[in-house]
Order: sequence, then structure tokens, then C-alpha cells
Amino acid sequence: MKRILLTVIALFILSAPAHAQDFMEQNKDLDITEQPICTTIRNEATFRIYGGISTDYFVFNDQGDKTRHVSTIRLEAAGSTDPKTGQLTDRADICASGPFYPGRQLDLTLRTLFPVFSCKTRIDKGEIVIKAERKADDSGVDMWAECYNIDGTKTTKPEAIKNTP
Repeated sequence: MKRILLTVIALFILSAPAHAQDFMEQNKDLDITEQPICTTIRNEATFRIYGGISTDYFVFNDQGDKTRHVSTIRLEAAGSTDPKTGQLTDRADICASGPFYPGRQLDLTLRTLFPVFSCKTRIDKGEIVIKAERKADDSGVDMWAECYNIDGTKTTKPEAIKNTP
């Protein structure tokens, strides 16, 4: 199973050289953990899902330029396994040390050729499940993820999707 390691880059920020203190000062209030926080993202859709996980922005040089860590994910259809290893390929473990958005959240984006769903989610509350349903008029598919709010409650199917034909 793949491990998405945002940790390495976050640790780089924490161990920056002394001459970088100016921009490190700008990053002092960021939510960065010493130990990575991990969870699993699982695909319940009947097709492959692509997406990405990203952290909050941070200053990375003396010029004040900002960036964030972004990792891509590819999850096979629900129940898929690797024919060689037998490991499930419909899920991936993700770990991050930050910098997190408020409430220890990361940004999760699902996409096809373009982004189709995005949410901020905590990764310390449990498994994140990706779901999909064929539209009633058979004109396509609605995709979403059960993300975790700042208070730890799980989100459900978005109202905008519930009300589409």
C-alpha cells in the first residue's frame, strides 16, 4: 500500500538552517506536529478515483514566496486488489505533519480531468471514504467524500448533490 509522505517536507521546514530565520519567523504559528498524523482514504466507487491532498500554505524562502505540500492519490475501484501482491488498491494510507489548516485539517480534492469535489478534512478522526452515485437521469456520476469537520463530525452527501436530478 502506498504511503503519501508529506512528513519529509514538513520536517525540512522544522530543520531549516539558521540563515533562514527571517522566513521561519513567518512560519512560527503554523500547526506542524512532531509525529505525523495518519489515516486511510478508501474508495467505495465502482471506478478509479484520482485526487490530491494538500496542506496549508507556508513561506519557503527569504523573498516571502508561499507554497504548500501537495500529494496525488489514485485509488482503484472498490474491492480492487493488486494481482501480484493481493493488497487492496482501493485505499491508501496518508500521513502528514502539516502545516495544517485550522482545526488540523488538510484539503482533499477529487478530480476527473478537472476538480469535481473538494473539502477540508481532519485526518485524526478516522477513515475518509469516497463515494459515488449514478445520477437518476443517467447523465453522469456524483462524487463526494465523507470528510471530517473541525469538531470531528463526519460530513454527508453535499446538499448540492442531493438536489440534482
